[in-house]
Amino acid sequence: MNQTLAQRVHRVIEPGILYNMGNALGFVTGLAGAFLAPHQTAALGATWWEITAQYMAGSPAAIALTAATAIFGIGGVVYSRAWANGAPPKQGLSRMGDVLSALGAICLGYGLFVLGNPVLAISAGLLHAAGKLGSAWGSQRRLRLVGRSFTLGDLCKDVVLFSRAPAILSATAGLAGDWMSLSVIGCCLLWGAADWMLLSSDGLIRSSLKVARGRPA
Repeated sequence: MNQTLAQRVHRVIEPGILYNMGNALGFVTGLAGAFLAPHQTAALGATWWEITAQYMAGSPAAIALTAATAIFGIGGVVYSRAWANGAPPKQGLSRMGDVLSALGAICLGYGLFVLGNPVLAISAGLLHAAGKLGSAWGSQRRLRLVGRSFTLGDLCKDVVLFSRAPAILSATAGLAGDWMSLSVIGCCLLWGAADWMLLSSDGLIRSSLKVARGRPA
């Protein structure tokens, strides 16, 4: 009975649901911030619909971020379908999820660049997109790092997880008295947990942890 319950929990907590939990958290807290932000005098009488429309499509950056959220959301659903029967996931659907995530990351990177944050545009946008596209491609070309050999496809999965670090560090630096920074950290942790589930056991991160624990890589 307990094993059956554990299996059900394991199926619920899969990459797709974790990605979309982070997507939902980011969208809701961002919208809440738009409602709570001090508005110009001319906009004080704006309705909830007008504020929402401005938040989602009021500027090129807003349109890019909304498009990114939508694409990430669809990608999350695809990942969930890939993991419907647990691990290992269906490779075709998993690769489709990777491609959608890469497209979403490109939109995100553009939006962050327009908002004047080139560091996050590169890490959360370009670096993340490159990692996801490399994961989808699944290249078996081998590279040597830290004295060991890894496939390029496996390393690209590691790159996706590494791409979360700058956003977490940036949000942590502005955490004092800023609940939006806490939201960013929460989103990145949820997304990072999904990234972790998608890592290859033969990649740099997991194999390095095995070595650190005294196990053969």
